[in-house]
Amino acid sequence: MPRINPTRLQIIFAAAALLFAAAASLPTPAKAQVVALVNGEPITVLDVAERLKLHRGSGKTVSKKEVLEELVEYKLKLQIAERGGVSLTNSEVDRAYGSIAARSGRTLEQFEQALRQGGIDPNRLKARVKADLAWQKYIQANSANVIVRDADLVAAMNQRGQTLHLKSIQYTMQQVIFVVRRNAPVTVKQARLKEAESLRSRVTSCSQVQQLAHEYKEVVVKTPLRRFSSDLSPALQKLLETLPDGRMTPPEVTVNGIEVVAICDRKEVPADVSSNRELRNELLGQRVQNYEKRILDKMRQTSIIRYIGEP
Repeated sequence: MPRINPTRLQIIFAAAALLFAAAASLPTPAKAQVVALVNGEPITVLDVAERLKLHRGSGKTVSKKEVLEELVEYKLKLQIAERGGVSLTNSEVDRAYGSIAARSGRTLEQFEQALRQGGIDPNRLKARVKADLAWQKYIQANSANVIVRDADLVAAMNQRGQTLHLKSIQYTMQQVIFVVRRNAPVTVKQARLKEAESLRSRVTSCSQVQQLAHEYKEVVVKTPLRRFSSDLSPALQKLLETLPDGRMTPPEVTVNGIEVVAICDRKEVPADVSSNRELRNELLGQRVQNYEKRILDKMRQTSIIRYIGEP
């Protein structure tokens, strides 16, 4: 077998390892040594060896026994999905498999060639991707009752000692962009910054923004929009607290050019605790993991799992 540089392996297999892309679901050679049976389906020494290579390629250190337990779990997941009637189209599998190759920075042909050099059968990897997608699809279809209520968010915030704001500020803003080409020289960018600062010093009301902004060349005036303080970064919240209505924020360099934002007005409104998306997603992720564990534990209790020899 050709040798491959460990650094190259890490680049090639890192994305695949994140998708649990160990090969374990295609038929194995008749002479392959079976180390476990999961409801009659075999796991072989070859399955364990290939999964170990993927772990090592991503920089992880695991034992053969840990890998074997991981493969048992994935056998159970696939069996659960199949019993649940989950089906996948070839295009779904091909897209997911192709994304792994893309993350490695190679074409599909280059990626599969590297897999073979590393001793991994691309067809077995693709079969594993299919198993992962089937499990994800099963969970999505059967976890509708896994929810996070506003009361759960409040309890979690209190437990962590986070301040629960019962009111929020709704800002009406108007954005002005001084267009700057990406390859523009520094002198041009500095000149545009001065123009943006000039506009900022002149504006004292949003009713002036359109007229004054159009005195400058290549300027885009956006339609006014509303934003809640809870949706803004802490730094921007602090700035807006000290900025009077009708005034503009300091010029900011962005990918679009030089931006300044006028604060038209603000008003206090009841806070929506459900807008704490980060905490909601964290709690939801934890509950989905617990839901998956309950399903797997129940499947283990009703399954026949036999270990045969050393992996």
